[in-house]
Amino acid sequence: MGIREIFGALGRRWYIVVAGLLLTLGAGWQVYQMTPAEYTARSLTLLLPPVGDPTAETDGANPFLSLSGLDLTARVVVATYSSTAFAEDLEEFSPYAEVEVTIDDSTRGGIIAVEAKDRGEAQTLETLDYVTQNVSDRLVGLQQEVGVPDKDTVRSMLLAVDTEAERDFQSLIRILVIVVGGGLGLTFAIALLLDVIVIRRRRRHDEFGPVGSAARWKRMPEHAEPGKNVSPSGAAEAPVNIESEQLPALDDEPIAADNPQLDFDETLSAPAGPRSAQNPSPQP
Repeated sequence: MGIREIFGALGRRWYIVVAGLLLTLGAGWQVYQMTPAEYTARSLTLLLPPVGDPTAETDGANPFLSLSGLDLTARVVVATYSSTAFAEDLEEFSPYAEVEVTIDDSTRGGIIAVEAKDRGEAQTLETLDYVTQNVSDRLVGLQQEVGVPDKDTVRSMLLAVDTEAERDFQSLIRILVIVVGGGLGLTFAIALLLDVIVIRRRRRHDEFGPVGSAARWKRMPEHAEPGKNVSPSGAAEAPVNIESEQLPALDDEPIAADNPQLDFDETLSAPAGPRSAQNPSPQP
């Protein structure tokens, strides 16, 4: 079926298309109203070298000049957030929260980026603060487990944090695409299928109905000769022998005298015919 045939079928079944479009728009609006709003927020945590860093010349040295060696430490901290224990803690804190802890690629230093997504703006900011504080606590806890002295402990500093969450439409768009696309596809499929069924029924009725039979006889050519079959298209077929079968002669009808095996009572009950009228049966 080409594009023209498809558009022609949809034009003939326009009422199905209009009804499907209205239902699809209504379903999309309901999904938009019922889907809760989701927000995202982001924070950056910077890792700082220890207070007693041996690379520093004096106690008042600039710590930002020694950030190149903290990239590996930041990756170790980020790797701990792929465990199921953190997923369970996060689900207990907020069941609908989605958090992604990664290394910020914009710089070469140890900067940990936290991106939180949750339902509601206030809940999103709370989730972001919870995970951001957890990054600092986890950094300190990992170093305490291996017995790092306080003067050699890597520190953390909150570099940037969102104070307002932004509306996230990705989940809503995915749901609307599925609902609207499915509704339109189902509408077009029903319209095309109904058009095919209606056209087939109409052709079958025209071919086998009384109107179709009369139309075929009207289309027969006037020069058709008797004794020849003519197809509805007008082509003559092979001649057919329509001679009537010869009826058997009445004189050949069997009688009781010609057949001695017949019982005498059967000859009396035989129907009267021309031969039996000329030769009556003897009386007993």
